Amino acid sequence: MRYRLFPLLASPLLLLAACNPEPNPGPRIDLVGSTTPALLSASRTSAVPADTFSTRVFAEARDTVNGPALTRLRITVEYFRNRNPYIYPSPYNPDQVPTEDDPLVFLDSLLPAGKRAQVFQYTAGTRSTSGQETWNFQVEDTEGASNQRSYVLTLRNPDSLLTYHRYTMRLQAPLTRKSRSYLALSAGLALPAFALGPRTAQNRDSIDVVYLPLAAGARALAAPADPALTLRAWTTRRRTEFRRTTLNQAGFTAADSQAELVDAFATGTPLTPTTNTGVLTKGQVVAFRTITNKTGLLYIEDFPTAPRPAVLLQVRITK
Repeated sequence: MRYRLFPLLASPLLLLAACNPEPNPGPRIDLVGSTTPALLSASRTSAVPADTFSTRVFAEARDTVNGPALTRLRITVEYFRNRNPYIYPSPYNPDQVPTEDDPLVFLDSLLPAGKRAQVFQYTAGTRSTSGQETWNFQVEDTEGASNQRSYVLTLRNPDSLLTYHRYTMRLQAPLTRKSRSYLALSAGLALPAFALGPRTAQNRDSIDVVYLPLAAGARALAAPADPALTLRAWTTRRRTEFRRTTLNQAGFTAADSQAELVDAFATGTPLTPTTNTGVLTKGQVVAFRTITNKTGLLYIEDFPTAPRPAVLLQVRITK
């Protein structure tokens, strides 16, 4: 995932108001819609778990000459019912289905002093479990006035009734330590480094895997607790354990039950250190167990190079 802060430029793109009417007074905020490049600015329904999308946010002071400057941009995501997979009760009873308590704060950024217009673009991933996610975009000025926009993304995952969770995830290679990719395995959510900063530190508690670049273009996956990672100021560093397996793609595909996923980890060969996969190779299958006792397999499908180097993973994990 990546984000960019743009200076205010004239643009032929269409500014869309998304879901919310804008009250007065206060700063303006709009979402930019475009087909080339594809920019999402309105609600949609999808059947692709862990899909990616880009959004551009336009914020401007109500009076761009004498009015109060912009001071803060905040993006939050509310998941309904839950971002993590669960086994549906039978017969179905919605009261027995867990619900999400708090929104995920994706970005909470203080803007440079005196800023009266800002464009912010980023690429993010959608949920991997069936349900809805509401993305809220809020801008605030120095007088405390604010406005917001929002849209709703709905996923209808045809695999919702499986006793394990599966999805495909693309983790982009980091250019620097500040552009690392982070993955919450159970939820199937990848987060960028800016979603794990000091103002969003609570998100660190959900991270199981970090993309770790190695020498000569090699790559590995590591737990936040791995000694090879420098994660300054992280008070919580989850310890995910990895094991080597002899499985190939066919063996990965055949592991289609919770019992088989647990067995693949139990019979795997411990790595040294256990918190690091070592150099990844195409076609490799790695077993893992998270600190929350979720067990699964990673199939290293490919290493795409465009539009940016990445590792393409297929994930299977117990619910």
